[in-house]
Amino acid sequence: MSDLKYRLSDFYSPEFKAIFLDEIKNTVTEELKEHRDRSHGGKPSSTCQYEISAERLIFYLNQELGTLPKVVHQKYEILDKSIREKVFVSYSHFDKEYLSDIQRHFKPFKSQIDFWDDSRIQPGQKWKDEIRNAILETKVAILLVSTDFLGSDFISSDELPPLLEAAEKEGAVILIVILKPCLFEEFDDLNQFQAMNPPNRPVSKMDENEKEELFVNLVRQTRKVLNEK
Repeated sequence: MSDLKYRLSDFYSPEFKAIFLDEIKNTVTEELKEHRDRSHGGKPSSTCQYEISAERLIFYLNQELGTLPKVVHQKYEILDKSIREKVFVSYSHFDKEYLSDIQRHFKPFKSQIDFWDDSRIQPGQKWKDEIRNAILETKVAILLVSTDFLGSDFISSDELPPLLEAAEKEGAVILIVILKPCLFEEFDDLNQFQAMNPPNRPVSKMDENEKEELFVNLVRQTRKVLNEK
Protein backbone atom coordinates (compact mmCIF):
# COMPACT_ATOMS: atom_id res chain seq x y z
CA MET A 1 0.00 0.00 0.00
CA SER A 2 2.81 2.44 0.82
CA ASP A 3 4.44 1.72 -2.55
CA LEU A 4 1.14 2.44 -4.33
CA LYS A 5 0.74 5.62 -2.29
CA TYR A 6 4.10 7.02 -3.39
CA ARG A 7 3.56 6.06 -7.00
CA LEU A 8 0.19 7.85 -7.00
CA SER A 9 1.69 10.99 -5.47
CA ASP A 10 4.21 11.10 -8.31
CA PHE A 11 1.75 10.84 -11.18
CA TYR A 12 -1.72 11.89 -9.98
CA SER A 13 -3.30 15.05 -8.67
CA PRO A 14 -5.26 14.66 -5.40
CA GLU A 15 -8.51 14.79 -7.41
CA PHE A 16 -7.57 11.90 -9.71
CA LYS A 17 -6.06 10.04 -6.80
CA ALA A 18 -9.37 10.18 -4.91
CA ILE A 19 -11.30 8.79 -7.87
CA PHE A 20 -8.71 6.08 -8.53
CA LEU A 21 -8.53 4.88 -4.91
CA ASP A 22 -12.31 4.97 -4.55
CA GLU A 23 -12.60 2.70 -7.60
CA ILE A 24 -10.12 0.27 -6.06
CA LYS A 25 -12.02 0.27 -2.76
CA ASN A 26 -15.34 -0.40 -4.49
CA THR A 27 -13.83 -3.25 -6.51
CA VAL A 28 -12.21 -4.87 -3.47
CA THR A 29 -15.42 -4.50 -1.43
CA GLU A 30 -17.52 -6.14 -4.18
CA GLU A 31 -15.03 -8.98 -4.62
CA LEU A 32 -14.94 -9.55 -0.85
CA LYS A 33 -18.74 -9.80 -0.75
CA GLU A 34 -18.72 -12.28 -3.65
CA HIS A 35 -16.05 -14.35 -1.89
CA ARG A 36 -18.08 -14.46 1.32
CA ASP A 37 -21.25 -15.43 -0.54
CA ARG A 38 -19.42 -18.14 -2.46
CA SER A 39 -17.19 -19.56 0.29
CA HIS A 40 -18.69 -18.66 3.67
CA GLY A 41 -22.46 -18.45 3.17
CA GLY A 42 -22.40 -14.67 3.10
CA LYS A 43 -20.76 -14.38 6.55
CA PRO A 44 -17.30 -13.06 7.45
CA SER A 45 -14.59 -15.51 8.45
CA SER A 46 -11.91 -14.48 10.93
CA THR A 47 -9.54 -17.22 9.75
CA CYS A 48 -9.75 -16.73 5.96
CA GLN A 49 -6.49 -15.21 4.68
CA TYR A 50 -8.24 -13.73 1.64
CA GLU A 51 -10.67 -11.87 3.89
CA ILE A 52 -7.94 -10.71 6.25
CA SER A 53 -5.94 -9.25 3.34
CA ALA A 54 -9.00 -7.65 1.74
CA GLU A 55 -10.15 -6.07 5.01
CA ARG A 56 -6.65 -4.71 5.66
CA LEU A 57 -6.52 -3.17 2.16
CA ILE A 58 -9.96 -1.56 2.59
CA PHE A 59 -8.83 -0.14 5.95
CA TYR A 60 -5.74 1.51 4.42
CA LEU A 61 -7.74 2.76 1.43
CA ASN A 62 -10.26 4.41 3.75
CA GLN A 63 -7.41 6.02 5.69
CA GLU A 64 -5.87 7.41 2.53
CA LEU A 65 -9.23 8.63 1.16
CA GLY A 66 -9.75 10.48 4.43
CA THR A 67 -6.73 12.66 3.67
CA LEU A 68 -8.04 13.77 0.25
CA PRO A 69 -10.15 16.87 -0.44
CA LYS A 70 -13.63 15.80 0.59
CA VAL A 71 -15.45 17.89 -1.99
CA VAL A 72 -13.69 15.98 -4.77
CA HIS A 73 -14.69 12.64 -3.33
CA GLN A 74 -18.29 13.76 -2.74
CA LYS A 75 -18.62 15.08 -6.29
CA TYR A 76 -17.45 11.74 -7.65
CA GLU A 77 -19.98 9.82 -5.57
CA ILE A 78 -22.88 12.02 -6.72
CA LEU A 79 -21.94 11.61 -10.38
CA ASP A 80 -21.60 7.87 -9.92
CA LYS A 81 -25.15 7.63 -8.51
CA SER A 82 -26.92 9.80 -11.08
CA ILE A 83 -29.45 7.79 -13.07
CA ARG A 84 -31.50 9.11 -15.97
CA GLU A 85 -35.04 7.75 -15.76
CA LYS A 86 -37.36 10.74 -16.12
CA VAL A 87 -39.53 11.78 -19.04
CA PHE A 88 -39.30 15.58 -19.23
CA VAL A 89 -41.74 17.71 -21.23
CA SER A 90 -40.56 21.07 -22.52
CA TYR A 91 -43.36 23.30 -23.79
CA SER A 92 -44.68 26.85 -23.96
CA HIS A 93 -47.49 27.68 -21.57
CA PHE A 94 -49.38 29.04 -24.59
CA ASP A 95 -49.67 25.39 -25.66
CA LYS A 96 -50.90 24.00 -22.37
CA GLU A 97 -53.99 22.31 -23.86
CA TYR A 98 -51.68 19.99 -25.83
CA LEU A 99 -49.80 19.09 -22.66
CA SER A 100 -53.09 17.96 -21.08
CA ASP A 101 -53.69 15.57 -23.99
CA ILE A 102 -50.21 14.08 -23.65
CA GLN A 103 -50.58 13.73 -19.88
CA ARG A 104 -53.78 11.75 -20.49
CA HIS A 105 -51.95 9.27 -22.71
CA PHE A 106 -49.12 8.76 -20.22
CA LYS A 107 -51.42 8.45 -17.19
CA PRO A 108 -52.12 4.68 -17.59
CA PHE A 109 -48.37 4.10 -17.22
CA LYS A 110 -47.74 6.37 -14.23
CA SER A 111 -46.49 3.43 -12.14
CA GLN A 112 -43.88 2.63 -14.82
CA ILE A 113 -42.91 6.05 -16.16
CA ASP A 114 -41.64 9.02 -14.14
CA PHE A 115 -43.40 11.65 -16.26
CA TRP A 116 -42.36 15.19 -15.38
CA ASP A 117 -43.65 18.59 -16.45
CA ASP A 118 -43.73 21.86 -14.53
CA SER A 119 -47.23 21.18 -13.18
CA ARG A 120 -45.46 18.95 -10.63
CA ILE A 121 -43.78 21.95 -9.03
CA GLN A 122 -45.43 22.61 -5.67
CA PRO A 123 -46.18 26.06 -4.20
CA GLY A 124 -43.15 27.35 -2.31
CA GLN A 125 -40.61 25.35 -4.30
CA LYS A 126 -37.92 27.13 -6.29
CA TRP A 127 -39.22 26.45 -9.77
CA LYS A 128 -35.95 26.99 -11.63
CA ASP A 129 -34.15 24.57 -9.32
CA GLU A 130 -36.91 21.98 -9.74
CA ILE A 131 -36.70 22.20 -13.53
CA ARG A 132 -32.90 22.01 -13.45
CA ASN A 133 -32.96 18.94 -11.18
CA ALA A 134 -35.56 17.21 -13.37
CA ILE A 135 -33.42 17.80 -16.47
CA LEU A 136 -30.43 16.18 -14.75
CA GLU A 137 -32.49 12.98 -14.39
CA THR A 138 -34.06 13.04 -17.86
CA LYS A 139 -33.78 10.03 -20.15
CA VAL A 140 -36.48 11.09 -22.65
CA ALA A 141 -37.12 14.76 -23.43
CA ILE A 142 -40.40 15.49 -25.23
CA LEU A 143 -40.31 18.86 -26.98
CA LEU A 144 -43.70 20.33 -27.91
CA VAL A 145 -42.65 22.65 -30.71
CA SER A 146 -44.56 25.72 -31.86
CA THR A 147 -43.72 29.33 -32.65
CA ASP A 148 -44.21 30.16 -28.96
CA PHE A 149 -41.85 27.32 -28.01
CA LEU A 150 -39.19 28.53 -30.46
CA GLY A 151 -39.57 32.11 -29.22
CA SER A 152 -39.36 31.33 -25.51
CA ASP A 153 -36.26 32.87 -23.91
CA PHE A 154 -36.44 30.51 -20.93
CA ILE A 155 -36.70 27.38 -23.08
CA SER A 156 -33.86 28.45 -25.39
CA SER A 157 -31.51 29.44 -22.56
CA ASP A 158 -32.41 27.19 -19.60
CA GLU A 159 -34.06 24.03 -20.94
CA LEU A 160 -32.78 23.24 -24.42
CA PRO A 161 -28.99 23.55 -23.85
CA PRO A 162 -28.78 20.97 -21.02
CA LEU A 163 -31.26 18.66 -22.78
CA LEU A 164 -29.33 18.76 -26.05
CA GLU A 165 -26.05 18.24 -24.18
CA ALA A 166 -27.56 15.24 -22.38
CA ALA A 167 -28.60 13.82 -25.76
CA GLU A 168 -25.11 14.28 -27.17
CA LYS A 169 -23.04 13.09 -24.21
CA GLU A 170 -25.19 11.00 -21.85
CA GLY A 171 -27.59 9.02 -24.01
CA ALA A 172 -30.76 11.01 -23.42
CA VAL A 173 -33.29 10.83 -26.27
CA ILE A 174 -35.09 13.81 -27.83
CA LEU A 175 -38.63 13.25 -29.12
CA ILE A 176 -40.18 16.18 -30.97
CA VAL A 177 -43.87 16.81 -31.60
CA ILE A 178 -44.75 19.69 -33.95
CA LEU A 179 -47.85 21.30 -32.46
CA LYS A 180 -48.55 24.18 -34.82
CA PRO A 181 -47.17 25.59 -38.10
CA CYS A 182 -43.72 27.06 -37.38
CA LEU A 183 -40.25 27.41 -38.88
CA PHE A 184 -38.90 24.30 -37.16
CA GLU A 185 -36.62 23.56 -40.12
CA GLU A 186 -34.71 26.82 -39.53
CA PHE A 187 -33.38 25.67 -36.14
CA ASP A 188 -30.40 23.40 -36.78
CA ASP A 189 -29.99 22.35 -33.16
CA LEU A 190 -33.54 20.91 -33.28
CA ASN A 191 -34.08 19.77 -36.86
CA GLN A 192 -31.18 17.32 -36.54
CA PHE A 193 -33.72 15.18 -34.65
CA GLN A 194 -36.47 13.41 -36.59
CA ALA A 195 -39.83 14.75 -35.38
CA MET A 196 -42.69 12.37 -34.56
CA ASN A 197 -44.80 14.16 -37.19
CA PRO A 198 -43.67 16.18 -40.23
CA PRO A 199 -43.64 19.99 -39.95
CA ASN A 200 -46.26 20.23 -42.69
CA ARG A 201 -48.59 18.05 -40.63
CA PRO A 202 -48.66 19.69 -37.17
CA VAL A 203 -51.05 18.49 -34.48
CA SER A 204 -53.27 21.52 -34.99
CA LYS A 205 -54.13 20.25 -38.52
CA MET A 206 -54.91 16.67 -37.46
CA ASP A 207 -58.33 15.18 -36.93
CA GLU A 208 -59.05 13.49 -33.60
CA ASN A 209 -58.04 9.96 -34.63
CA GLU A 210 -54.80 11.07 -36.26
CA LYS A 211 -53.89 13.09 -33.17
CA GLU A 212 -54.65 10.16 -30.87
CA GLU A 213 -52.50 7.85 -32.98
CA LEU A 214 -49.61 10.31 -32.80
CA PHE A 215 -49.78 10.49 -29.00
CA VAL A 216 -50.07 6.71 -28.74
CA ASN A 217 -46.91 6.40 -30.84
CA LEU A 218 -45.23 8.97 -28.59
CA VAL A 219 -45.94 6.84 -25.53
CA ARG A 220 -44.88 3.69 -27.36
CA GLN A 221 -41.56 5.21 -28.43
CA THR A 222 -40.94 6.59 -24.92
CA ARG A 223 -41.52 3.18 -23.35
CA LYS A 224 -39.21 1.57 -25.88
CA VAL A 225 -36.39 3.97 -24.99
CA LEU A 226 -36.88 3.47 -21.25
CA ASN A 227 -36.96 -0.30 -21.60
CA GLU A 228 -33.67 -0.32 -23.52
CA LYS A 229 -31.67 1.08 -20.57
